[in-house]
Amino acid sequence: MVNVYLFIELLRAANAGDVAGHLKALDLGACRFANVVVLADDKIVAQLDCPTAQTANSVILQDISPVEGIVQTNVIAAVRPVHK
Repeated sequence: MVNVYLFIELLRAANAGDVAGHLKALDLGACRFANVVVLADDKIVAQLDCPTAQTANSVILQDISPVEGIVQTNVIAAVRPVHK
């Protein structure tokens, strides 16, 4: 499992609430959004949970980045949780 924290920047004309709703509705296969939060009118932060880093990479590049209204998707951190 890998948790990927994303900082998503939007077009000025995009509606952040609509884009966040669209992101939550995406079929991401084995990945899922743990959280999607509108930070500002042009910024969204999200936590994407995926079984592998390769799956996360594919989802970010193929499913999330092309969403209309998104200008840039930044990976802030990729964390592999350690269970003791």
